[in-house]
Amino acid sequence: MIVRAFHNDPVMADNEPSPLSKLKSLLLSPRSLAAMAALGVVAAAGAWGYWRVAVKPQIAAATMRFESHNAMMRLYELQFVYRKTHDSYAKDLDSLLASAPDGPQLRAKLQDTTDITTLAVIGDADRFRLEANVRDPERTLVKFRGPTGGR
Repeated sequence: MIVRAFHNDPVMADNEPSPLSKLKSLLLSPRSLAAMAALGVVAAAGAWGYWRVAVKPQIAAATMRFESHNAMMRLYELQFVYRKTHDSYAKDLDSLLASAPDGPQLRAKLQDTTDITTLAVIGDADRFRLEANVRDPERTLVKFRGPTGGR
């Protein structure tokens, strides 16, 4: 019943388009489609710029920290191998790497990921310490002390 009352309303003439069809024709007009395409291009360029400026460097720095941490963990393991043969922990990097079968590869990996000039290998008969700065923008300090637990 209400539908007939609106249908017979003299205010809305039969030849006038409905508001929905007006909106549809406005949104599908060439000018509106061009504006939406331009907005899409600007949004895509903004997302690409954010990726390149903010996200990609963070991923690269996190990868560098991870690889440096793994190389330092390898040095940590080598300290225990060195201790078994020498009855004390290594006091420098060269003697520590000399006891490793993969010494040259480990040195190359360390040079790629850490600032080797800041690498400190300190050891005595009871304990040791490894410290180095990662080659990331923040120059993150990585420290290992040992032994931990009952080895």
